[in-house]
Amino acid sequence: MSDRATGELLSMAQDQVSARLTERGLSVTDDEVKAVTTDLGRISAMMERLKPTLKASDDTNAFGRMLETFSRPQASSSSGWMEWEVNRDGPIPATDRALEKAVDTAHQLNCFIEIFPRKAEQLARRLHEENHGTQYPLYGIPFAYKDVLSTADRHPTAGVGQGYRWQSQSHSVALKRLVDAGAIPIGALNLDPHCYTATGFNSYHGRVLNPHGPAYAVGGSSSGAAAAVAAGIVPFALGTDTGGSVRIPASLCGVYGLKPTHGLIHDPGVVPLSASQDTIGILAESPASIGRVLDVLSDRPQDVSEKVEDKGQSHPRHSLGVTLEGVKIGTNTSELLAGMDEAVTGAFRRTRDALVSLGAKLVEVPFPSIDDLNACASIITSYEADAVHGNALARQPEYYPPSVRRRLLTAACVSREDYQSVLRLRGKYLAELLAQALSDADFLVCPTIRISAPRVDHIPDDAEAGGALSLEFLRMNRPFSFLGLPSLSIPVGVDANNIPIGLQVIGRPFSDYDLLALAETMRQSLD
Repeated sequence: MSDRATGELLSMAQDQVSARLTERGLSVTDDEVKAVTTDLGRISAMMERLKPTLKASDDTNAFGRMLETFSRPQASSSSGWMEWEVNRDGPIPATDRALEKAVDTAHQLNCFIEIFPRKAEQLARRLHEENHGTQYPLYGIPFAYKDVLSTADRHPTAGVGQGYRWQSQSHSVALKRLVDAGAIPIGALNLDPHCYTATGFNSYHGRVLNPHGPAYAVGGSSSGAAAAVAAGIVPFALGTDTGGSVRIPASLCGVYGLKPTHGLIHDPGVVPLSASQDTIGILAESPASIGRVLDVLSDRPQDVSEKVEDKGQSHPRHSLGVTLEGVKIGTNTSELLAGMDEAVTGAFRRTRDALVSLGAKLVEVPFPSIDDLNACASIITSYEADAVHGNALARQPEYYPPSVRRRLLTAACVSREDYQSVLRLRGKYLAELLAQALSDADFLVCPTIRISAPRVDHIPDDAEAGGALSLEFLRMNRPFSFLGLPSLSIPVGVDANNIPIGLQVIGRPFSDYDLLALAETMRQSLD
């Protein structure tokens, strides 16, 4: 095709994009139209490549039905997890210490949007007066949560200007369960605006600083949650994860971060981004801490003893002990390990050797194209994010920074046909992974992030650069959100600048406790 013909086609495409966005009530620049047209060209090329693999029998509900065939995990034994410091001295001193640390580090880390001293102190006093600690599995333990969870007396900011508040008809189930279990919320945490980038930057509330080095990126979007745990303000924090938003900052801050199996924690009181991928996540100082919180948060059917007959769906039951003898850990050199920088490669090799020394066997397994999985996840996120934010973007553009606006403009042009096709592909990909990679191995392993944390002053302050960094951070995380699989980021070392490096382990659906048991065995044996 001649350059002139190509130019004419591009001009036609840009006219169509401009008309589509104008029809949605959006005022856009020529540069924005060009950027969106480029994005849509990539999506179109990917769909043309993947659509021939679809069969008429494939349907959009296959993914959900497949998850339903797996038994949900039983609660762990609380006595098997760590004892919290608060159990020894009561809720009031523990809450006072957490509040003091939160206030002292407010300017150093900027991890809180709002601190709740009065509410936290009242709740601590009430728990102390009842003095029935044994009735509360999380008795008097302070925590904080990403500012996307609604309560009866507070609407979340979603990380944008104070004039914006997400109006939810539901209150957060997760927060209620934690408070009912005796935990004490001390504040709402900073985040990337609308959870739609992964850098930790926030033009409304200021960026969150990495406790291990304020000059380096903290990651996001649950940036405040990771920083608060890493700084020792709280022993655990709640985040949300749609494509890596818990695991990315957990990796860069050197804490543990769990994205549970999709559907294990259902909470209608959370600001949505992509309903079919969103989940509450937990960040904590140890895998055992996450396990104890997961006991309180997870949705379990009454009959937790239900068995699955399919041998391909059996998995360990969080009883790995002090060795990993016989445990098979899978990876794929070309898809899961490609592109790691020197520091991440070194951390992976040391961890690999340590796993082998504990008795684990590393096996090479087949794995789909990371690029294709990321593209599919992006289409789902875009289409579902437009359903949440499309109208508000036109009415309240001041609450959407350039990096988020750019993604939502593209989202407004994603077709329902492509969205439905990707939903059908989702079931196919999960079935293939369970039949192959997660049949040959008990767990999969890959870096949480392929690169060491960049310096903040090396990241240009524009939508294009911020988007590129977010995509790099998301690359090894989004595929497992798309597939609905439980994923845990584990701290495994530091780079030359003493900024943490994380390794991600992935399991079969509802093997969340098995991931935690694997990580706890590694932590206890290798410390």
